[in-house]
Amino acid sequence: MRIFLTGATGYIGGAVAAALLERGHEVAALVRPESEARQLRERGALIVAGDLGSLSDLGSALAGYEAFVHTAFSSANTVELDRKAIEVFSAQKGFVVFTSGVWVLGYTGERQADETSPVDPISVVAWRPEHERRVLQRGHSAVIRPGCVYGGMGGMFAEWFAAADRRQPIDIVGMGTNRWAMVNLHDLAACYVRTVEERAVGIFHAVDDTRATLNECAQAVAPGGKVEHVPADLAREKMGPFADALLIDQHVSSEATRRRLGWMPRRTFPSAVDELWREWRAASSAA
Repeated sequence: MRIFLTGATGYIGGAVAAALLERGHEVAALVRPESEARQLRERGALIVAGDLGSLSDLGSALAGYEAFVHTAFSSANTVELDRKAIEVFSAQKGFVVFTSGVWVLGYTGERQADETSPVDPISVVAWRPEHERRVLQRGHSAVIRPGCVYGGMGGMFAEWFAAADRRQPIDIVGMGTNRWAMVNLHDLAACYVRTVEERAVGIFHAVDDTRATLNECAQAVAPGGKVEHVPADLAREKMGPFADALLIDQHVSSEATRRRLGWMPRRTFPSAVDELWREWRAASSAA
């Protein structure tokens, strides 16, 4: 399949690109001219110079692609550029995969949210449900909602491993008794591949079976190590609304996604800690 991918030099997009190429797909990656794309080229990806702001300039060049996978996230003009990408891809005939996230479900606590649950987004992603709607109303599209991603040297847990490696405390915002919906980077990439290959339409939750609290996850990373809890009010002063993302408590199901795609995440955060340490150290050595 000929696939056009955004975000291929990023944390999630890089893993998705590698997984698609390993399956024998032709991948064209939209890459900013200043970004390092050597690994993508070596793996066989076609590099298309540009960014989300220049997508509309590609015009008819996009017509030959059978699928469009949007994983890019711009730190500037985020909402505007994301909407532009949706508009450009929706104008094509190919299948579209849009990346959202479980934060659109808001705080669930012990209540389980599934793929049909109403959204109640936290403020930092308040714009995403509308973008999900725009993608899905097209009809030939999918929305993937990853959990908090772990693995490699990126993601929301990278600082935990860096701190533990330096024998320093792991910082957790709040009391650490909350639970995050999570997914391993490699399992997430497999979910994208299955969604594209099946051309599966609808909403898909890419979350694994991690049910441990953040305190328990931190102890798995650094057994016997120290955890420092940052008061919520102090975190909000320093981080703004993003602090509420770190305080979120969620129970998210991916059972419908597993049934529809035949996708089965192989890891949970606590069970994969040895693998995560190996990946983190290998990536640190290569950096």
